[in-house]
Amino acid sequence: MPMNQRVVDLCSQARRSRRGPDPEAAALQAQALAGLEDASPVRRQAAVLAHAFRHGRIQVRPGELLVGTPAGLEYDPEHLTVPQIFGRQAFGGWPAPDLAMQYFRGGVLSGAGNHTTMDYAAVLDQGVHGRLARIEARLGRLSREAPDDQAGGEFLDALRVVALAWIDYAHRHAQLCRAEAAAATDPRRAAELATMADNCQRVPAERPTSFWQACQALWFCFVFLPDAPGRVDQYLYPFYRDDLAAGRVTRDQARELLSLLWIKYFEWAGAQAGVSAHQHLTLGGTDAAGRDASNEVTWLCLEVTEELRLHRPQVGLRCHQGTPPALLRRAVQVLRTRSGNPDFCNDEQIVPALTRLGVGIADARDFSLSGCHEVIVTGKAQMGSVEGFVNLPKVLRLVLGLEPELDPGADLTRLETPADLWQALVATLDRVAEAAHLASLARDQQTAAEPGGNLAASLVVEDCIDKVVGYTQGGARYNFCNWDVIGVANLADGLAAVNQLVYQQQQLTLPELAAVLQHDWEGHEALRQQVLNRTPHFGNDLEEVDELARRIIHTFSDQLKQRRPFRGGEYILGTTAGGENMHIEFGRVTGATADGRRAGQPLADSLGAAQGRDRQGVTALLNSVAGLPHHLLPTATTLNVKLDPALLATDAGREQIAALIEGHFAGGGQQCQFNLVDRQQLLEARRNPEAHGDLVVRVAGYSAPFTSLWADLQDEIIARTGHTV
Repeated sequence: MPMNQRVVDLCSQARRSRRGPDPEAAALQAQALAGLEDASPVRRQAAVLAHAFRHGRIQVRPGELLVGTPAGLEYDPEHLTVPQIFGRQAFGGWPAPDLAMQYFRGGVLSGAGNHTTMDYAAVLDQGVHGRLARIEARLGRLSREAPDDQAGGEFLDALRVVALAWIDYAHRHAQLCRAEAAAATDPRRAAELATMADNCQRVPAERPTSFWQACQALWFCFVFLPDAPGRVDQYLYPFYRDDLAAGRVTRDQARELLSLLWIKYFEWAGAQAGVSAHQHLTLGGTDAAGRDASNEVTWLCLEVTEELRLHRPQVGLRCHQGTPPALLRRAVQVLRTRSGNPDFCNDEQIVPALTRLGVGIADARDFSLSGCHEVIVTGKAQMGSVEGFVNLPKVLRLVLGLEPELDPGADLTRLETPADLWQALVATLDRVAEAAHLASLARDQQTAAEPGGNLAASLVVEDCIDKVVGYTQGGARYNFCNWDVIGVANLADGLAAVNQLVYQQQQLTLPELAAVLQHDWEGHEALRQQVLNRTPHFGNDLEEVDELARRIIHTFSDQLKQRRPFRGGEYILGTTAGGENMHIEFGRVTGATADGRRAGQPLADSLGAAQGRDRQGVTALLNSVAGLPHHLLPTATTLNVKLDPALLATDAGREQIAALIEGHFAGGGQQCQFNLVDRQQLLEARRNPEAHGDLVVRVAGYSAPFTSLWADLQDEIIARTGHTV
């Protein structure tokens, strides 16, 4: 069924939206702090947040049914907005001990952002008044347990101030909707505005009483802590079910409201730099008892995603053995929009990986996606995803003495066997792990020093209120620290090449190979071609090199786990290149590597093979990836698969894609996402970008219009192997 005119108009407007900075932010902050010079830092922080909610500009736009427009949103009716992506990385990191700073500057490490997901289910079930009741109860216990705990009391008072301001923000919208309703000349619009006023008067303060209110509540939640929307189908289904049974909503009306919610998520990103990897929502999966949790709202969400053809919100489908086959095939059908949605992940890998970390089984089954593809224990964890990135191929260059400003390297004449080389690599990896640990300690101490430890997150993430500890200070129920390793395939391929050329065939010595790499393979093109074409490469279902990839992940994971993060918990690994596009950025600052890669060329994207090296077909690629130790990769893992777009044109082709996903997950895979474009389409889009502004591609863990990408990032996507089935 086609979109109604309201959705068409608001979607068209959203496509022409641009987010800039809030023009009132500085003035609002100054107003909030006036007269509070002697107040405690946490009280001042609460005042700033509260004042913005109570006095920031709000509006009700014509035709909308959900309110809450981000500050700085502008429209250009003449032009489609081209989103920006993250800027180039400077590798400066943040203030940290010398070893970490040295590796930041040298492109061995790089910083990243972190993602947070609130406990949407608790807020919808109890309302913000439920949060306030918990604060009051905790204050009462605190006065008995530690009557002199002034800091704890101020923290809880600050949370109360922020919670009340959040309610006031909604009530301001209720007042504005009533005023708009009184002035409306169209009776139908006046009735809509009156209902919207009632909705905002109730949510998020109290539990919603209708599907419409639940959608508005979800949006107000997102505005409060804008990152990932969580398990939207799970939160909305009870309200949809009850309203449908009572005749208060029709399926088409629910679809319209979902469409408007999707448009809100899209507008929040706008064209703002640095937000290209947000708005990742989650569908499907299991409930706390392990039963399939998909429902009619899941299907409606896929339908809306298909109709709107927006690359935001990102939509992820959780799959498991009980996922209805028809649902998976419906999700594959949505890939025809070429919006980059949906992506697919495997509960059978992710849930056990989380429980191994000590996450309770019910909490693990409630995981959701954020950012590019960071797994979060929804509303109960500080996953530390992503703390930063590690450039694995550069570690072998350190061993070979090719980065003397960072490491003098090993005595290559003494590395007489592959085992000797491996031990030298392990020792260097351990220094990198120590640098990452020192960097994390410095960063996490810095973020913990923020007054209240992120008051907004502390209000809506369990168990910060009960612990009386801020979110960034260890207050969440689960605390982890995640580093993403980049270039696993390049390092495995490079070690395999060294084993063959140096140790097995003895074509050259290790010092001679180091000299070749030092000169970027210059004068040795025949040798480079031999490496590219006659040595084993990850992604071809070859045990020799796949085992090296497994050993790399096991080793670095073990080394990090020997160290303890600042907030407690443990270090975990991911592999996603992220919105920072670290396979490009690290490649830019990494010299030639033993896998045949030349200086400056991209590294392998996330868990995939190096570009063009997966030559044995898509099933071989999937087998290599499925064989990796995913139990050590509980978050931030992606696999981009480039398929022939002709597969989408027929039922048989779509069935083959669904079968690939099922086979990959049954074989142990954790995640996959698809680019269904061919080389000619991409080349044509680069030649004529104005005619292809709607061509969206999967980049790392996120999607973006192809024409918005840097030239070298476009080159990398073009160079990925295109598979048929």
